[in-house]
Amino acid sequence: MTTGRHVQLTSPYGVVRVQVIVTDRVQGKQLYMPLNSVEEPVNRLTSSFTDRATHTPAYKETPVSMTVLPEQGENPLPRRNFRYGTRTPQPGLEIERKWARKDYHLPGTVAADKLVQITSTTV
Repeated sequence: MTTGRHVQLTSPYGVVRVQVIVTDRVQGKQLYMPLNSVEEPVNRLTSSFTDRATHTPAYKETPVSMTVLPEQGENPLPRRNFRYGTRTPQPGLEIERKWARKDYHLPGTVAADKLVQITSTTV
């Protein structure tokens, strides 16, 4: 797999066609897709299920299959991206501290992690 290759991601809820950036920042059977893609939004792959504890969309628990397509394009990473130069840290974003906590575990890796469907009713 090379950066710029086109792939098709298929979930139980939809399909998107995107270009990949190959990096060591995502490993194993994981992939990362930004939430702000205009061309192929990640919402096409997700359901209306939410995380039980946070009541936020269950993006991290969305199973997908990836089909590598024959098209090869240029690197889709914008030249202004921090990976080409100086990082621009965001004050107040302390994800490493969260990951280092003894009580933290990856979502979906503990039996107590269950997805719930939030429904609304009209009265």
